[in-house]
Amino acid sequence: MFDERESNDSTNPDCDCGPDCDCGEHEIEVVELEDENGEKEEFVILDELDFEGRHFVIMAPFAEVQAFQENTEDEPEIDLSIEIFEADGENFSILEDEALAKRLMEHLDKISQEMEEE
Repeated sequence: MFDERESNDSTNPDCDCGPDCDCGEHEIEVVELEDENGEKEEFVILDELDFEGRHFVIMAPFAEVQAFQENTEDEPEIDLSIEIFEADGENFSILEDEALAKRLMEHLDKISQEMEEE
């Protein structure tokens, strides 16, 4: 897959700093990926981490993230489709090893729980 990185501003509904906010809550990193058929899709990088000696990027489709951010309390909650990619330089490959994906998700859950306890 091909990667073109660019940053976009996006309004975070949880941030109430005001129009001159510089807390970083508004910036999201968008990656446009092109598959072997030339099809392009934009993803938002949610997290990046090294695990078991490899670099992984957790992403969600940009359109879903936009819909999630624009969602009001009156509308049903939107679930994001999360994708795990292994990054090698500027190339991203979807993680197809289900056992590795499960270990990675368990690792992320553990990190999340540790952060909540602090």
